[in-house]
Order: sequence, then structure tokens, then C-alpha cells
Amino acid sequence: MRRGFTMVELITTIVIMGILAAGAYISLAKLFAKSAQSKAVTELSLKSTLLSSQISGLLRERIPSTVIGYDPANDTFASIYTLTGAYPVLEWISADFDSYRSGMYSGFIDLDKCDPENDMLYSPATEINTTNRALLFAGAFDEGDVIYDSATFNNAFGWHGNPADKIFELNATDSNGSQLYLQKHPNVVYEKYTLVKTAYALARYPDINTSAPCIQELHLDNTINNHTLFLFYDYRPWLGETFCADPNGADPEGNVTILSTEASGFEADFIDSNLRFSLTLERTIRRPGNDINVSISKQKVVY
Repeated sequence: MRRGFTMVELITTIVIMGILAAGAYISLAKLFAKSAQSKAVTELSLKSTLLSSQISGLLRERIPSTVIGYDPANDTFASIYTLTGAYPVLEWISADFDSYRSGMYSGFIDLDKCDPENDMLYSPATEINTTNRALLFAGAFDEGDVIYDSATFNNAFGWHGNPADKIFELNATDSNGSQLYLQKHPNVVYEKYTLVKTAYALARYPDINTSAPCIQELHLDNTINNHTLFLFYDYRPWLGETFCADPNGADPEGNVTILSTEASGFEADFIDSNLRFSLTLERTIRRPGNDINVSISKQKVVY
């Protein structure tokens, strides 16, 4: 005679199967979480490497003595060479190396052919559109007072409404080929110079004017705002302009692009005569009741 299962046996079997199923679920959940975490680490590592290289490429064309740390909350800035505290925004003026490499200007002045009374400099082998460009003499690179004396530095490059004593805007109407006419009279003329046409700023979402039109036009996702790292460009401090989302900018100008939506930290400082920046990317892996935060930090020195 064949006997069926008793109620106790059925309940026991169901309980055992439930325990096994729960254990399998937990194991699979941990496996998927570990896989997602490994994938996030790999992707963030690759992104941080690419982003660090991109930022380094931009910074390599900086005018070294123009680099500043800027604190929008206190509306203060300081030379990267003399920073003593945390400044969340990094700004610099970039040399127009693209035009130089293509042979559009030589970077040298023939002093014998200059007309200082009329503010005309003669630059051999130069043929460039001088509209929206300015000139920076080699002295602004080399003079210690520009870098280390705060009063001189604050008035050197036009940062945040200050004078731009070391930058000379070119008169596009009068300039003709090798003859470069300046908008103001220089006290000293050096034989070597570079041309500039834009400044750059690196800033995260918490440190900018989020209501600025240039930011609103990006239509950002509110869930990632605080981790968004921006690059601002096409503004000219020597004309009193600031980047387009500067909270304190009297004349905000220029454009902006998003470098990353996962940047939880960005800092820059000066160490061993070189510029160093630190970049942290972070991603949240959503899990029921237990989210996982994955972060990758990179440091890079720019010579």
C-alpha cells in the first residue's frame, strides 16, 4: 500500500525549499552586486584616466603665472603659487598655441623696427587676425613680483574685475601683418611674447551660479547635479569678463561644456614647482535597501 505525504512533511519540504531559495537569492544578489561594483570600478577608472588626460592637455597650454584658485563663496582668488587654503574653482589664461604652431605669429619682437610712441610692435613673420586677441610679454612669465607679490598679482591679469596691467589688448583696426598695435602703452617691451584669446575655468555644480542662462540651457538631470564638473571658456578677464556662471560676475561671458556628471571632488595645488590636481569620480549602485557607493580618485602633475 502506497502512503502519501503528511501535512508535516509537506510543510517541512516547503520550508526547506524556501530556505534554499532565499539562500540562492542572497547569493545571486551578492554576485550581481559584486559584478556591478567591479564594472563600475573599471568604468570609473577608465573615465578618470581619460578626463585627467583631457584636463592635463588643456592645462599644458596655460600661461603658468596666470593660474588662480577662486572661491566664489567669498569672492576671493589667489595665485596657484601662493594658495594657503581651499579654492574650489581653478582658472587660467591659455596661450594661443594653435596659431603659433600653424605659423601665424612668431612670438618675437624686432625692437629696432618698433614705434613705441604709437604703441606699435613689429613682429617678424606674423600674419594673424588680431580680433579678440591680447599680447602677453615674456616678463609676465618670469617676473617674481607677478607671482609672489599679491598686490602686483591681483592687478596683473584682470581676474574678477581687477586691472590687467600685464596683458595688452591688440587694436585689430590698426594692426597690419607684422605690425601689432596695442590698445595701451607698455612701460617695458620684451623681445618675446605670446598671444592669448581666452581663459578657462574648471568648477563643480555646487560652486557656480546654477541659475545662469548658460547652465539652464544644459537641462541637467537634478539627480546628478552636485557631481557635475564644468569647463568654462571663451571669456576674457583682461576685458573685465568672468565665466558665464560666476556667482559674482559683473560681466559673465563665454561658453560651458560638461566634462563629467560623476565628479564628486576636484582640487588643485602647487607642489615641487609643478601644478597638481586631484580628481574623484563617484557612482552609486542602486540596491534595495542597501546602495553601494563606488569611487575612484586620481592625481596628476602637469609640468
